[in-house]
Amino acid sequence: MAIPPERAIAEVGKRLSQPRLNKDALVKLLKQAESALSELSQSASLQIALEPIINSVVQNNLLQHKDKDVRLLVVACLTEVIRVLAPDPPFSDEIFKDIFRLIISTFVDLADTSSPYFTRRLKILETVAALKCCVIMLEIGCDDLVLDLFEVFFSAVKDGHHQSLFQAMLSIMTVILEEKASQPLLDVILQNLLKEEKGMSFRLAVSIIQNCAGKLEPLIRCFLTSSILNRDASTYELNKYYHKIILEIFQCAPQILIAVIPNLTQELITDQVDVRLEAVHLIGKLLVLSNLHFGNEYRSVFVEFLKRFSDKSAEIRIAAIECAKTCYMADTSRSEARDILTALEGRLLDFDDKVRTQAVVAVCDLAKANLTCFPSELLLKALERLRDKKVSVRKSVMQKLLELYRAYCIKCSKGHLMLNDKYEQIPCKILLLCFDKDCKEFRPQNIEIIFAEDLFPSSLPIKDRTEHWIAFSSLFKLPHIKALNSILYQKRRLQMELQEYLSLREKKKENASEEMHKRIQASFMKMCTAFIDSSKAAECFQKLHQMKDKNIFKALLELVDEQTTLATAQSIRDSFLKRIGEKNSNYDFFKTLSSKCSYLIFNAEHVRYILEYVISRKNGGNKYVQHCIDLLLIIITIFPSLLRGSEEYLLKLFSEGATLSSEKSLQILARAGRYVLLNLSDIYPFLEKRCLEGTRVESKYAVSAIASLFHASIDPIFSTLCEKVMKSLHDGRNISTLLQSLGCISQYSSSTYELYEEQIMYFIVHDILCSSEVFSSSMQISNNSDSVCSSLCKLKIYGLKALVRSLLPHQVTHVRHQIKGFLNILSDIILRNGIMSGIILNENDEAQLRLAAAKSVLRLATRWDLHISPNNFHSTILRAKDPSPAVRKSFLFKIHNLLKEHAIPNRYACAFALASTDCVGEIRTDSLKYLTEFLKNNGGKLRKHQKILKKDTAGGTMTSYPEYIVVFLIHILAHDHDFPSENCHDEDAYAEFCSPLIVILRMLVNLDFANGNKNDACEIISNLLAIFRAIQNAEDAVDAQTTSKLHIISKIGLVTVKALGRRCKVSSGTPCQVLLPSSYYRKTCREVSSPTDEFINEGFVRRILDTVESYITQLPSSDFKQCRSQEDARHLDIKKCFSNDIPRERKFDSLPSKLNEETGNVYATGKGLKNIVPPKVCSKAKHKNLLSATSLISTELLHENSAIYESTSLSPEFANPAGGNEQLSSCDSVSTKPSFPDSQILSGEDELRDCNPLLTNQRDNTNIRISTEPTEASKTNVECCMDSMEIGGSREMLVGHRIRVWSPIDMCYNSGMIDSYDSQNSNHKITYDNGDVELVHLEDERWEAIDDATLLEKDTCNFQPRDWSGLSSSSLEDVTCVIRDDANEERPTTQGERTGNSDRIASSSTGVGKGKSKRPVPAVAVKKNAVSDVVDESICIARRTRARRAVMQ
Repeated sequence: MAIPPERAIAEVGKRLSQPRLNKDALVKLLKQAESALSELSQSASLQIALEPIINSVVQNNLLQHKDKDVRLLVVACLTEVIRVLAPDPPFSDEIFKDIFRLIISTFVDLADTSSPYFTRRLKILETVAALKCCVIMLEIGCDDLVLDLFEVFFSAVKDGHHQSLFQAMLSIMTVILEEKASQPLLDVILQNLLKEEKGMSFRLAVSIIQNCAGKLEPLIRCFLTSSILNRDASTYELNKYYHKIILEIFQCAPQILIAVIPNLTQELITDQVDVRLEAVHLIGKLLVLSNLHFGNEYRSVFVEFLKRFSDKSAEIRIAAIECAKTCYMADTSRSEARDILTALEGRLLDFDDKVRTQAVVAVCDLAKANLTCFPSELLLKALERLRDKKVSVRKSVMQKLLELYRAYCIKCSKGHLMLNDKYEQIPCKILLLCFDKDCKEFRPQNIEIIFAEDLFPSSLPIKDRTEHWIAFSSLFKLPHIKALNSILYQKRRLQMELQEYLSLREKKKENASEEMHKRIQASFMKMCTAFIDSSKAAECFQKLHQMKDKNIFKALLELVDEQTTLATAQSIRDSFLKRIGEKNSNYDFFKTLSSKCSYLIFNAEHVRYILEYVISRKNGGNKYVQHCIDLLLIIITIFPSLLRGSEEYLLKLFSEGATLSSEKSLQILARAGRYVLLNLSDIYPFLEKRCLEGTRVESKYAVSAIASLFHASIDPIFSTLCEKVMKSLHDGRNISTLLQSLGCISQYSSSTYELYEEQIMYFIVHDILCSSEVFSSSMQISNNSDSVCSSLCKLKIYGLKALVRSLLPHQVTHVRHQIKGFLNILSDIILRNGIMSGIILNENDEAQLRLAAAKSVLRLATRWDLHISPNNFHSTILRAKDPSPAVRKSFLFKIHNLLKEHAIPNRYACAFALASTDCVGEIRTDSLKYLTEFLKNNGGKLRKHQKILKKDTAGGTMTSYPEYIVVFLIHILAHDHDFPSENCHDEDAYAEFCSPLIVILRMLVNLDFANGNKNDACEIISNLLAIFRAIQNAEDAVDAQTTSKLHIISKIGLVTVKALGRRCKVSSGTPCQVLLPSSYYRKTCREVSSPTDEFINEGFVRRILDTVESYITQLPSSDFKQCRSQEDARHLDIKKCFSNDIPRERKFDSLPSKLNEETGNVYATGKGLKNIVPPKVCSKAKHKNLLSATSLISTELLHENSAIYESTSLSPEFANPAGGNEQLSSCDSVSTKPSFPDSQILSGEDELRDCNPLLTNQRDNTNIRISTEPTEASKTNVECCMDSMEIGGSREMLVGHRIRVWSPIDMCYNSGMIDSYDSQNSNHKITYDNGDVELVHLEDERWEAIDDATLLEKDTCNFQPRDWSGLSSSSLEDVTCVIRDDANEERPTTQGERTGNSDRIASSSTGVGKGKSKRPVPAVAVKKNAVSDVVDESICIARRTRARRAVMQ
């Protein structure tokens, strides 16, 4: 029979009271007691039954037993007793303390889940939790035990514990905190909240805070507020981590922090950088955790946080940027996200480069994570950092943008994203880095590698790459095209040179000569220019040459094959690099070389895909179609052979049903026609139709395409085409296009044009130019409502253009005899004379026709300037004073462009001076700007080259300087009908009339002073004084009665220059020699007396300058202002140069800027055109017959192709006998060579004395002699021009260098490589970038060298066979005479002496260039009693012919 629990408990109690029980006995008895107690239910009546065991445990000190197991069983029994006798267990406070202490010690072992007693300990825990025994602990004041209990719980709880244990602990701790929350308990909780490992103790702390938020809130608020506000005062360890505490509490119980977070504002505005930094990081995390709701709930803190983006500390600004990335991605749709992006945008322009870099990184990362809807405006502003002033910023920005673009390309390839212009801007911006000269990493050599390897993901298919190229090329502007061309031209040059090297390497195996070795070395030097470190590249090429592995060179040859696909190229390249080996010290170089020589940017596949894209969408109106054509044109221009194999697509492109604009398509065909194989029947009908019915542009390129495609049989084709064009022309259909076709045909096939020349000329002149009636409806051309002129006027202009083209053929053999007649027609149009006298046109049409005629003369001047008569030149140049402002503006702009290209002589710059006092402010400003640019570009660099080469400035050198145009300006002014009357001594009239001269003199001197070039300014002053003295001692060759006017103007100019040059000292070196064009000036053979200029003295000129100054109300241009603003106090003494009674406030070196309306109207009328005889300009060549610098008073014949003019080889013609014995022969120039004392300062008396005319008489002729030998100065002049190319003076040394040759038909330069030189024929073989090969006689061409580092930049000092920047404006009829003003007598020259000297000149001419020219020049014929000798004009023209012929590949 079972014993009742009560009785069993009593028996155990008695037995426990026995002394000296061992452990086993105790354990056995306590287990029996525990088992019996567990069977009892809760009842206060059981207290008597339980007293024996209670007394035995307490009195026998079992609570302090040494054995751990015994103590555990004691705790188990006592907790059961407390359960049974609850709620009033019969223990005193002291016993309770011992019991609780024993219970807590038991909980320590809860961490040991493998213990056999773990279940018993868990049961004790659950019992304590259920009975809320912890309340008793608080009632009896056991706070220390409570604290111990919290610590034991946090240390004992582990991840492997059952959830019931966790809940029991949480329950006990929650009850305690609900009863009494204290700071020590909070500290324990917070310490566990800060643990790095987010284990069970952390979870317990979080749960406690969540359960007791209300009780803990005051304590937490007090603690955190104190930590925020008294950060430095507190020494408590926990205060150091209050930011982390805030962060953790915000995640579990954010309501506790409502009163705490606003205090963070104080941290954001404190002076302590580290505090602000931590606060920024904290708030950034709070924003992320709340999905930006924090910004709305704590607006003041958020606003202050946004201000930290512009904090004074760069470290804090960077921290804010880092926070911005995570904050924005938390919720991109909220207004707070937009506020953050706005703040981030402001940091893109931060003054600290590190901040700007981080801002761009943040923008790129955000865009990469949110490609679909990231704001495009912010991305575009980040792109602008590619132009940052710091190189490090630009590098970092470029790398991040490339990462972003590759991610975008991958998304597009997978179909997750459509093409987007905002991302396609990235390669556009990177492309413009080519113009960055501050960093070598951004030069075209490296940008090429970026576009070849880094722009696209390596796995991106070729079709997707092509689509992206099409997309971002649609955003190209002119700078992008220029940059891309630079990269592609550089790549093409390397490929061609590498092919040449590989060919030479094979040839060297058979012929290992020294010459072959030199050619290989020269090839290496050219290829080195494609690399940033050219010296290292040279070493690497040498090592490449020493390699024996044939497969390496075979791989390179395959890589430069244009038909190699992208996949094949990558495979070949990998194999090539594998053979080189990564351990090779030059591995990086060979990797770069293999990339540069491969078609990785564009290849034949790209071209085919582009054509497919165009054909598939040409009727669909796709926005990219036209841009496809533009891109294809860029590619084909440089790599025309890539079109080979795409003939099928080309035919589809030009199919009859195509609605695509064919202008650029035809241009592509014209560029690459030589590289494609098309049947005449397949493409010719389309091209012919464009020539007959297309637009003018289409007809132009259609003719070019025919010439390119069928160059082998071009004459029969053009003959048939020309016949159809003429038939349509007479039928009156589409006249404008037909005229264009005829003009273009004449340029490609002169023989065809000559068959119809008379008909064409008659039709254009009589049926178009001389017609004052509009054609019938069948002959009218389309008239745009926005057009500036009528249909009839347009037709006349188109006729002029056709005739101009016919006179500018591509292959020049001889000048057409019609050129003089056509020039007369142009003169009639400009002056409204001759054939135009009876034509009635409205004012606007007349103005446009005058402009077209003037521009026609300018175009003809690019090649046939020798044949432009003085009347043509004057009538043309005076369009700068045309009554129509539109004509003046357009004409000046045209001259400006031609002068920049060195296409016309410098004398045309006179137009800028004439328009510098224009009544229209815009024209006046443009004129001064153009004039300033002309003086800068044609003065400083030329002088610098001559100083480096120590070039003698005597003789012809001055004609190359911009100040020489004063010679022509004075002549133009002297022949102006508005010249003050003979009896007029009014300084106001002279001030108004001479203002163009004063303007240019002022700018010539002061531009160099403003730029700090005092020496150049002094040289200019010396040259100007010499020019004025020369004119004083010369006579007008056009109208002798105008001589007095020349002397008046030159005298005014001389005194003005003296005033401007008061601060200069003129060096005492060899007096400079002045060559005056004999078309304008001639040597005076009688005493010169100019009584009319006696009234011109210092006071008169002073009053002129005062009057000019009074006209000035405001300066017309910034350049003009710069000339005056940069004059400092050291220049102010100029105003004292005339007399001491001049008012102090006057400055006589001031420029006129704005004349009154009456003055402007006078200058704009263009009166007196008929009596003005303009100069002519000689063409240039390399003939070296210069005046001797040491010759005495003499008259010397300068050959027309002298080095002074640097003109093409021409022989002078006989002078016009009608001129009399005193008229100089047609190739003479007046030359005056004044002398100056040593270091003489210019003075008024000396200058005015020097102005006196040189008295000569008939007996002076006895000392005239002919110069027979080229002088040292002439040799130096030629060498200077050659050295300007930095290549050398030898023709042979040009081999291997790149040049560009002017194409008059395309109005542009064609670049190519000089491959060889034929010394017998003086021809250079040139391979152009488009693949064409020609034999060219460079002396007859306009060309210039190309610097490989800056392909597209123009060298203003380029040597060109007709370099107008260094040309005196002499004509075919000019001769040169030398007049000395430092002697009074000249020895007469006998007829025999003159004849003999003439023979020597002819002999010298044939030997020009030390045997390089084999063409003979006949001896000069001598005209009896002539002042100088004459050379036959036919020889001159023959020397000018262009020996140029194409070479079949």
